[in-house]
Amino acid sequence: MAGIKRLCVVTVHGIGFQQPPDGAVPGYADVLHENLGAGLQAVGTSLGQDPQRRPGAAGPVYVMSAKPGTHDHEWGLKRLGTWNGGTIDITGMPLADGDDPVVHVALIYTPLEGVTPGLARGPGAVTEAGLLLGHYASIAGALRLVAGDTWAALHEDGAGKATSPSLRPRRDTKSDKKHLLAALLHQQPDITGALGVIGTLEDDVVAYVCRNDLRESIRKFIAEALHRLLNRPDVAGVVVNAHSQGTVASYDVLRLPAADAPARVRAFVSAGSPLRKYADLFSWGNDAGALQGTPWLNFWDPEDPVADPLSPPVSWHFGNPPDSPPAGELGLFYSLDGDAKQIPVAITDTEVSNLKNSSGGGLQAHNYWDNKDEFIGKLAGLLKASAD
Repeated sequence: MAGIKRLCVVTVHGIGFQQPPDGAVPGYADVLHENLGAGLQAVGTSLGQDPQRRPGAAGPVYVMSAKPGTHDHEWGLKRLGTWNGGTIDITGMPLADGDDPVVHVALIYTPLEGVTPGLARGPGAVTEAGLLLGHYASIAGALRLVAGDTWAALHEDGAGKATSPSLRPRRDTKSDKKHLLAALLHQQPDITGALGVIGTLEDDVVAYVCRNDLRESIRKFIAEALHRLLNRPDVAGVVVNAHSQGTVASYDVLRLPAADAPARVRAFVSAGSPLRKYADLFSWGNDAGALQGTPWLNFWDPEDPVADPLSPPVSWHFGNPPDSPPAGELGLFYSLDGDAKQIPVAITDTEVSNLKNSSGGGLQAHNYWDNKDEFIGKLAGLLKASAD
């Protein structure tokens, strides 16, 4: 409807989990969309549905980075509108019907499976991570970190439930090429349950760390999607909702200034984020740049081997209390002011228990999107407040 400006929540998952909807196969964010719709209804607002999906298949607007099998990036991005000079033409590309104040876009990076780390790069990255592990965790904490993966593998699908679509390794495209590390770690690349989730997570991390061309391609896609959304006349603002490896890619984009955007990102929501591991194990850096001043909410489960609290300072070790730094002191991330002085980036950590409050199947401790009480409810409240 003309004149309506909506808040848009943009979901970014790990690149190996971004399954698009395909016939009877739901998209990776469909369950999240359903849960979030119920959560928003509970706080007195509503979530729009993609009006271009087939009847009966309510869900978010899925945006692909390119036409499958090609490098035609406009093919996917035009779903958010097309550039006409310096403005976005959204004719025939609505994000929702009706007057719902919140809409949902889920991003899909298309050509990941055909681009994997070079033969020697994967093992080198893991070796480096092993050498730097002492910077991240105490000995006890490191043992617990390893035990987390082992526990998940031994107890996969213990409740006899299917893996949630949000943690299902994607199967829409496959490649005959696997980098050496993946071949060594994952003798059965199509395995399901917790082992499949862990294997896909490891592939995501190694590929993103070792292939700068892949990292740049993903970053450009997310940045362009946000740029188009923020220039749409029917979008009042954006909340970035990122999960797992998607938090790293989103951080990579949001930390870079975007002075030409007509509206700021209202908030950054990270869940199950490995960003602390990137900062410590891979010396990724701690300058959060343009994220200074953007509300940042981080959800983490102590039983999730991927996640960490992000507000404690650099000196924090896994297994220690997740205390935030004193007021005015730097945490894990900082930004530089006009005088090149380091200033803290405020992050609100929320500890959750996905084993108690989420669904079984797969790596349950990493399943935040089915945690209706501790994650969905808080995200819905944030979205309502940001949309008002």
